[in-house]
Amino acid sequence: KTKTAEEKKTKTRIYLCGDSTGKNEDKKPDGMWGWGSQAYTVFDEAKCTFINAAKAGRSTRTYLLEDRWEEVYRTLRPGDYVLIQFGHNDIGGIDKDKERGVIPCAKDTSHVYHLKSNGKNLVVYSYGWYLHKMIVDCKEKGAIPVILSFTPRNEWHEGKGGVRGTFYPVNEKKGKHYIERRNDNYIPQWCKQVADENGVEFIDIHNISADYLDKKCGSKAKAMEYFNHDHTHTSLLGARNNALSLKKGLEAAKSPLAQYLK
Repeated sequence: KTKTAEEKKTKTRIYLCGDSTGKNEDKKPDGMWGWGSQAYTVFDEAKCTFINAAKAGRSTRTYLLEDRWEEVYRTLRPGDYVLIQFGHNDIGGIDKDKERGVIPCAKDTSHVYHLKSNGKNLVVYSYGWYLHKMIVDCKEKGAIPVILSFTPRNEWHEGKGGVRGTFYPVNEKKGKHYIERRNDNYIPQWCKQVADENGVEFIDIHNISADYLDKKCGSKAKAMEYFNHDHTHTSLLGARNNALSLKKGLEAAKSPLAQYLK
């Protein structure tokens, strides 16, 4: 689709669809912050408009069920970018607890679950299916989806020596501590798989931020300045670092979206 004359007059819009790591309280200097609130530190507001449509506590499944995705979809114009970043809440209970989990895989699959909360049956799809739907919807509107892996958690593991594994970076050293990675058949890898299958860009914020924290901090205690409240939610400093990780990833990939960076 080509832009209309009216659309050409407006700045390119960049949406963020995600969870609390993208949008949180975003108020108190010592509170919890999502990196979307700090997008202005990396994107040039003279060239683009950043729209933070993330919502705390959401998974791909609940983001769709609550029509939050529909709200974004209805407003999309050709040339808009949509950053899609989910994962922290997708790995929870499917038919119990907060009932927001998804089938944990990249392939297209579904299953009917009996929910304990209301006694009703619900078709729940895989993580890959939900991502695929968002990608297809973006393309239908002429928008450009970009898949982001989720932010790292402040959990650390002692290295065993050797090459990267589920919890370790490349060439990790025995005895040294590293921030937890979630690679090898886990969400960052599923993100890349779905992105590759659909021919869209993938930016690995998970490992870019983890590499930085490994080098900068070296321990869970020292990394706490980048987190707040628990091992998942970020402080203002952590939010800014994740925004910077996106910038690093876009620049390294020579992404078309990089033209809107400062």
